[in-house]
Amino acid sequence: MTSLKVDDLDRLVIAALLAHPRATHATIGQAVRSSEATVSRRLMRLRRAGAVRVVGALDSQISHRARSVFVRLRCAPGAADELALPLAQWNETGSVKVLTGSVDCVAEIAYTSNEHLYALMMHRLPQFDGVMATFSNQVIRRFSTPHGWNPGLLPEDAVAGLRADRRDRWSERREPDEAAPMTELDEQIVGELIGDGRMSWQELAARCGVTPSTARRRTEALMTRGVLRMRTVVEPEVLGLTVNAFVWLTINPTKIGLAGEILARHRNVVMIAATTGDRNLCGEIAVASDSALYEFLSETVGHLPGLIHADVAVALRTVKRAGMIAPELLTAVGQP
Repeated sequence: MTSLKVDDLDRLVIAALLAHPRATHATIGQAVRSSEATVSRRLMRLRRAGAVRVVGALDSQISHRARSVFVRLRCAPGAADELALPLAQWNETGSVKVLTGSVDCVAEIAYTSNEHLYALMMHRLPQFDGVMATFSNQVIRRFSTPHGWNPGLLPEDAVAGLRADRRDRWSERREPDEAAPMTELDEQIVGELIGDGRMSWQELAARCGVTPSTARRRTEALMTRGVLRMRTVVEPEVLGLTVNAFVWLTINPTKIGLAGEILARHRNVVMIAATTGDRNLCGEIAVASDSALYEFLSETVGHLPGLIHADVAVALRTVKRAGMIAPELLTAVGQP
């Protein structure tokens, strides 16, 4: 992201976009009490600077295309920074962070089968120099994701109004037994919106070779079924949340659901999921300061029902988020 001064109105515009990634400028203006023209200018500036982007995402659970695993790496001194970037170049990684704490790097990896995961964990990952230990936690249920993150900058009624206009699903639900079917046109639509989630119906139609009304109808059908989801991607620090951290919790199995739902409702929780492995509840949080992190851990995590153990690692650098390598690092991997 290029250097950019972000003020309170910018943050409100981003918060509105988090609540409804495809909201019109007029709708966002109503939510933040500003004019449509002002919102248009602000949003164009933020997007051009790389401070915020909107992407479409194929829901891997609804489509049964892939599953996710969080991989934590403990590295030799100085090795985390060197392995994070090549790890981010894997097509399978959705996010990669360099951390400080009990582990040095964390990545969310998508895999299509046990054989695929075996190849990643047993063959490709060990090829990196400096990896001293790995810990993997397979996601078995998501309680909240960045698709529905509400950092609490807007009044609740404004957030509710924006969410009410969304056609895509922002909250989480259990995985269906059968995969949602998709046509060739559906696949093309999803592929286009993954690159630009705010693409107009006219442009989407032109790229897919259909009429704008067909493009809109098919897209909204995908959204309603939960296959296509929209996400506003922003680094928490842009919103004034300068401490980004990951928590790995061990919860009494009888209380995982209750603890997960409590965390999912908290404005500082970007995502939280039940997992297998040495920790059974994993997530990402964003707070404004170290003191806010202390308060979150002592007042929220510390009072979770069934809490047995908590581990926290603070992010030092975002290498990849939502499938995109940080723009300032792209030149290091030879991308324009």
